[in-house]
Amino acid sequence: MGRRISDSDPNGKKPCAFCRTMRVVVMFAVVMVMLMAYADKLHWLEDIPFTNLFGYLIAVAFLLVLGYRYWDEYWRPKQDSSARDARRSEQEKKFDELDAIEAERAVEAALTKDLETEQGPLLEPEVAATLSNDQESVPESAPEQLDLLGFEVEKPPK
Repeated sequence: MGRRISDSDPNGKKPCAFCRTMRVVVMFAVVMVMLMAYADKLHWLEDIPFTNLFGYLIAVAFLLVLGYRYWDEYWRPKQDSSARDARRSEQEKKFDELDAIEAERAVEAALTKDLETEQGPLLEPEVAATLSNDQESVPESAPEQLDLLGFEVEKPPK
């Protein structure tokens, strides 16, 4: 069976078992609340001011984000630029090595492709030696093609 889009994130990883279980529990809880609301079993929720609670929640979230941004900009200790530059140069060196390896492979692939187009497909040395030593002569009366049922079709006389 194929994978559903909801079973994985964009990187192709499957979610953990706990996350999948929680999704199922939340879906059932939402369905249950909807059924209870339809059957008028939620009278105890009438006295709770959900609009005010949501407004307070938004205000608290705004203050938390504002406080974090202020702390990040002014109070957070700054990193030493020399350590940051050293890490950056180390990462650049690793990426330069990878780029050089990829460039070598691309050149090798291009050369191999050019040789194949000029000489035909390239073979391994052992296979090429075996083929050159064991070449069998193909008789002239070999069928050129097979018909739909697999029978030989004779060459037309020239």
